[in-house]
Amino acid sequence: MIKTIFVGLVSFILVSSLLLMIGYLFDINLFRYSFYEETSTGFEAGGSVIPFLIGLICSYFIGNYYQKRQLGY
Repeated sequence: MIKTIFVGLVSFILVSSLLLMIGYLFDINLFRYSFYEETSTGFEAGGSVIPFLIGLICSYFIGNYYQKRQLGY
């Protein structure tokens, strides 16, 4: 059980990081997360959460695949 959670967490981090890196390298706003700070109104954060959602979905499927493989299905 702990290994399945660890595999899912690592896959989430890797997939999200890879998509964010692709967004910054190729200047794709859909995969970028940027942070803007303004002094008069406080702060403003902007960007896309799509890499994190894709990473979450991938980690779910990878975790399920790993668990089924461990059980022998």
